[in-house]
Amino acid sequence: MLSERHARGIEERSLSIELAADMGLYSGRLSRDGRDNVIVERDPEGPVLCIPYFEGDAEVNCKYRWSQDGERRFMQKKDAAKTVYNANVLLNPETMNRLAAGSDSLIWTEGEFDCQAVLLSGYDTCISVPDGAPPARDKNGKLIHVPEDDRDIDPEDDDKFSFLGRLMDSIMEVKHHIIAVDGDEPGGRLAKELVRRLGVAKCFWIEYPKDEVVPDKKRKGKLRPCKDMNEVRKYLGAEKVREIIENAKPWPVKGLFRLNDYPDVELPSMIELGISKTLDDHMKLYPGQFVIATGIPNVGKSTFINQIVTLAAKKHKWPVAVFSGEKDVKPFLAQELMTAFLDKGKPDWSFEEKKRAEAFVQRYFQFIDYDDSLEDEIDLKFVLDRAAAAVFRDGVKLLIIDPWNELEHSRPMNISLTEYVGQAIRKLKRFAKMFGVCVIVVAHPKKIDLKSIPTLYDISDSAHWYNKADLGIIVHADPERAAEAPNERQIIIAKVRLKRIAGLTGIVPLNFDDKAGLFRKHDF
Repeated sequence: MLSERHARGIEERSLSIELAADMGLYSGRLSRDGRDNVIVERDPEGPVLCIPYFEGDAEVNCKYRWSQDGERRFMQKKDAAKTVYNANVLLNPETMNRLAAGSDSLIWTEGEFDCQAVLLSGYDTCISVPDGAPPARDKNGKLIHVPEDDRDIDPEDDDKFSFLGRLMDSIMEVKHHIIAVDGDEPGGRLAKELVRRLGVAKCFWIEYPKDEVVPDKKRKGKLRPCKDMNEVRKYLGAEKVREIIENAKPWPVKGLFRLNDYPDVELPSMIELGISKTLDDHMKLYPGQFVIATGIPNVGKSTFINQIVTLAAKKHKWPVAVFSGEKDVKPFLAQELMTAFLDKGKPDWSFEEKKRAEAFVQRYFQFIDYDDSLEDEIDLKFVLDRAAAAVFRDGVKLLIIDPWNELEHSRPMNISLTEYVGQAIRKLKRFAKMFGVCVIVVAHPKKIDLKSIPTLYDISDSAHWYNKADLGIIVHADPERAAEAPNERQIIIAKVRLKRIAGLTGIVPLNFDDKAGLFRKHDF
């Protein structure tokens, strides 16, 4: 039986004396047993509020609350088993059928009165943790990091959450858990600790209203938002409790999204290069694209790539970063870029044109190269780190690695060459997406019959080159027409991930202008 004082306190919380009685709450007084241990005996006029924890009809634990010398005091039954409050939800076949089927959710609160507030608002599948929330900060005031998985949890040493083990079989049958603990820092930690034990895929979180309706004891005369379910029921009503629960959101799972989680994004701007209309119809470049180019030796695959990136810079103002492993920047690579900019060979440049071309390359190109002051080999990390700096500093939109095999490749002994290449390509694609950069890799094919046309599958070391490419380019010269038409070239578009948007697979005929060192449209 509850004392008048305790009954009044329950009513002041906007809770029900009848529900409290049904759940076994009673009043008591402190006493001592024969061994001088402090115990609590029932007393209808006693100052101690007793909150029993039942499993079936058995009281397996009891929490005691009272005031002494102006301070709140708490105690639990000595040596009692740890279980959840309102555990009979998990022991009742009828409620368990609903929880296992997912027609109802198991609602977790941080305190017994919060649990009662939810029960009074129309839900009968609510429980509470027995010991409140763990501290949110360490002794130095720093927020305690909570891992996202349970790999660090030792069930034999998980004392704070040992109550879960007692009813774990039933808890694991529950399809959906709504985590409705307090909306403060300790409650935030408790929520994360529960989620990683219950399974993130099963958990939902609630959001407390922002309405400032609760008198703030720390700031006299000020109001604050509700931080728990009891406060929501008291200050905003049962309907608001129901609204909060019905609007519970799935607990975020890293790497798992719904459409609304993504910002609205337009299709990337496709750029055309202008060598020929047929080529523009078959291939376009765009930010975030991963491009692979290959071809047998001496057909001009590097020259073709240098020409198209120069046109991207000239026509669309795309700055470029280049790792050139086989051509020295001066004089060879720079001359190719200047030739593509001026659209004429070096013998035909005027002095003014040469200066203009130099200024263009200086403005739009950066080169990732060896530095005598650096001991590092140029590996993929070296290139991507420098390319990232170029993005931040100069807004680079294109990264060229030519050729792939000239990078330093230190493959760990425990992974295969195919796995290594796959990991490297993932890093390149991540870089492309993260920075909005079109990444072009020139890769040599393995040794093949020079009379046959290479494919992206023929690139050394891995089929990933074909599988992961957004755009696959093969520069080829037909050996059977070498005597009759030595300058004919085929640009084979072997892979287009965004077909019809970013191009089409097929063969584009071009001519190679020996005098200028440039690719021209076929009827040149």
